[in-house]
Amino acid sequence: MPLPEFLLQGRNDSNLADREGIRAKLENAIVVADCLSVLESLPDNCIDLVHTSPPYNIDKQYAASLPDRSELSEYDCFLRQVIAEIKRVLRPGGSIFWQTGYTKPNSKWDGDILPIDIATYEHFRARPVEMILWDRIIWRYWGGHAFKRKLTNKHETILWYVKPGQEPTFLLDAIRERAKEYDKRNNFWGRNPGNVWEVDRVAYGSTEQTSHIAVFPEEISERIIRACSHPGDLVMDPFCGSGTVPKVARSLGRNWLGIEISPIYAEESARRIGYQQPSEAESLISGLIKHLSFSNKLGEQQLSSLTKTLRLWACGVDMAKLTEEFDRDVAKALADTRASGVMKRAAWAKYDDMVSSPLSQNPVLLADKLLLRCYKNRQNLNGVSRFRTAQEALGEVVASLAKSDAEVAELVAKIANQEPSSYLVNGDSVMLQSVDRKIAQESSIARTSETTDESGQPPLL
Repeated sequence: MPLPEFLLQGRNDSNLADREGIRAKLENAIVVADCLSVLESLPDNCIDLVHTSPPYNIDKQYAASLPDRSELSEYDCFLRQVIAEIKRVLRPGGSIFWQTGYTKPNSKWDGDILPIDIATYEHFRARPVEMILWDRIIWRYWGGHAFKRKLTNKHETILWYVKPGQEPTFLLDAIRERAKEYDKRNNFWGRNPGNVWEVDRVAYGSTEQTSHIAVFPEEISERIIRACSHPGDLVMDPFCGSGTVPKVARSLGRNWLGIEISPIYAEESARRIGYQQPSEAESLISGLIKHLSFSNKLGEQQLSSLTKTLRLWACGVDMAKLTEEFDRDVAKALADTRASGVMKRAAWAKYDDMVSSPLSQNPVLLADKLLLRCYKNRQNLNGVSRFRTAQEALGEVVASLAKSDAEVAELVAKIANQEPSSYLVNGDSVMLQSVDRKIAQESSIARTSETTDESGQPPLL
């Protein structure tokens, strides 16, 4: 399988020495380089959002060329330099989500721990840019080895810092989640998710797994990027690792920049990003191609055949009828002023049941299920939000498939070329070469996670 063209070999590259036009050169690429060399090349105030997790300096077994243990003073100096550069390149009002666990303060680990969020707080507050600690998020997860001398660690912290100068972007409606009860006082579209996020770790063998031993779930990045950036914004991860942040950013129509020192991890990130379309509507079209034309099986078909299948299916979708019914239900629920909120409760129950039904022939529900494969955070939305967002994406897709055969064929070819890890375009034919969206892993590296606890710390026996 050819390598997707998302990889930029930036190490010792002379084009990183000139800041003129550097943002455009590095947008939408994984740069193979030390993060400081790239950060220092970027102009001031050019990044809209950062989500990253630095190395923890606890002897994790990363790729062979990447040591993860140095003296605490050296480690602290490195983080201070990185944080200073991130602060400089972030625009006023931009956000940094600093995802951390703990490090070892002593050369010989005796159980003493130093939380990285505490160790780096003063670096974020240091002048000339005194970042505002906007919120502190707890990522709670499950599993891992049990300790015998202390409690098993089951969380990481994500510190949300904001650069002063403008109000930060926060789009609450984009991340509202299902409430536990049908309380009429609740927002119809869902509740604020709060700052404790219960998301399990990436399961071994899942589509998110790579040879990297510290992959964090796409669901976390998706929630951050949806809430704190707009389409077209530039999202950066200077410790790109497995490529989660760039992959999710691309899927949501954001520009992105990943920096990764390991060529192994960078290549895996590029392949992983190659499974993702650059928007939700295009992700849905890709899902329909796999589902309707290939029946989710590997194979090769003529472009004309794919075009015909999609157009015939789209002709059978009555968007006006689907939209009318949903709008009517929403209007009744929002207009209900009775103390019981009966219409509100009825709408919640109806659409929660609909999105959980495995057998429905409703095309909006098919769209919802196909989108769920690409966007993990959808599972947290309530039924009305899932139906609404799926309906919006479906309407955009049906409109694009209502065009001429030539225009739809051009669209299908574009979709295939945008997802090079899944498709191979060969003249007038398209080959589906991957369905499970998994990255081939080096088993010796992947198995490393079996000998550490969920934070990368060796179990205390």
